[in-house]
Amino acid sequence: MCAHQLVTSTNLNMKNLYKIILPLLLLVNIGCEKGDEHYYNYNTEAPVYDGTIYEYLQSQTGVYDSLLLVLDRLPDLRSKLRNADSSYTLFAVTNRSFDIALEALNTTRSLTGRPNLYLEDVGLVDLDSMTNRYVIMEEFDTEQLSPFIDGQLVTSTKNNYKMHIQYRVLDASGFVGGGQQQLIFSDTNNSIFQRYWQRVNTSVVNVRTKNGIVHILSAGHDFGFSKFTSKYSTQ
Repeated sequence: MCAHQLVTSTNLNMKNLYKIILPLLLLVNIGCEKGDEHYYNYNTEAPVYDGTIYEYLQSQTGVYDSLLLVLDRLPDLRSKLRNADSSYTLFAVTNRSFDIALEALNTTRSLTGRPNLYLEDVGLVDLDSMTNRYVIMEEFDTEQLSPFIDGQLVTSTKNNYKMHIQYRVLDASGFVGGGQQQLIFSDTNNSIFQRYWQRVNTSVVNVRTKNGIVHILSAGHDFGFSKFTSKYSTQ
């Protein structure tokens, strides 16, 4: 092969190699950008709502209808969440969590020939106690909770009941501990032994309102930490 042909062949090979490598480099660069943005969004961007906790719940159409119905039956708790001069942390329970609790309750009741119960029917004393456990005195966001490796015991707005919050960061996008911030919210069941605690994870954290912080619980949570079924299954 002559020198001219060798140079031409080399140039063609380099051009073909460049055509293969360039898209790969672009994909890697885009992937890194997406990963960095993913990390940034999870860790630094906190939603802010210009209203109270109660108004925030009202603004989320189709998400908190059941919780709002319960709050209408519990005017003292509703007033707290509407008071712009107060300061609370709400672990918000979605419609699906109430659906899970009601389905479990009415399945149990049907086995003993009892009629179905709904949120409008259940007794107020226990409903009030269970709902207040999701509302914590004072504001607790992830920045405040992150230094406490073992989490913190916190006080709910009823009967000085103790709940527990623990902070963690999931792994994602090639980062160890670089993914979604999450809180583990636990009903301590009045016990110091964690084996008796019942836990639920958050799906969204740090929604800031005029009178506190809202953390949104996983939709798979059973409202009342399974106590809803046991309280009303035989009444």
